[in-house]
Amino acid sequence: MFYRLRTLALLMAALAPGIVLSGCGGGDRQATDGPGAAVSAMGGMDRDMAKAAAPDTGAAEPRAAPHQIVIDNFAFQPAKLTVAAGTKVTWVNRDDVPHTATSTQKPRAFDSGALDTDDTFAHVFTVPGTYEYFCAVHPHMTAQIIVK
Repeated sequence: MFYRLRTLALLMAALAPGIVLSGCGGGDRQATDGPGAAVSAMGGMDRDMAKAAAPDTGAAEPRAAPHQIVIDNFAFQPAKLTVAAGTKVTWVNRDDVPHTATSTQKPRAFDSGALDTDDTFAHVFTVPGTYEYFCAVHPHMTAQIIVK
């Protein structure tokens, strides 16, 4: 259904450039995963429609900011990230399909839930250690965060 809505939104943006659409869904999602952990994901068609209607400047998007992991082409980039304890790491999905960032340890240290295109998820790593994670939708996608 998400893809049908996106197609409809793109069609509407192309046919009626003078009409401003808002309130089509999404919003911020906030939760916590244990002590010191923050989860945030942005979603919704408003952002998708604005992106579709925005002029293409030809400039390349930045790949990854410090402490950011980009999900693109069915891979976590970088696949291995080392951070200091207390660091907030943010994942952003640049793929056209949903992905997750899900801890392999039990109980889960973190789990983003499904991230659609351009959604983000953040987690603060407070305890030193090695955190293996994967995409629950595509289990072949794996990566690692080392907290010192």
